[in-house]
Amino acid sequence: MEKVRKLIDVDTAVLKILDEEAKKQKRSLKSLMEFTIEETARKLESPSQEYKTMMDDMLKKLDEGRLEFSPIDKIKSKYGL
Repeated sequence: MEKVRKLIDVDTAVLKILDEEAKKQKRSLKSLMEFTIEETARKLESPSQEYKTMMDDMLKKLDEGRLEFSPIDKIKSKYGL
């Protein structure tokens, strides 16, 4: 993976919180920030690999007639909506 250097401005209170968390995890502040940014990017990936796998499974079940649907009124009454 190619890395790019970026300069960012971060509030000192935020840095203090992140620094304390980094120490708890026995890693550097820089390492924690890079990890957090990368994890957030993966979660924002549209759509994620996990979502694609889940949807492929649901479509397969639908094609095979194994997918069951409930009327919205039944769901509302079940959850008191």
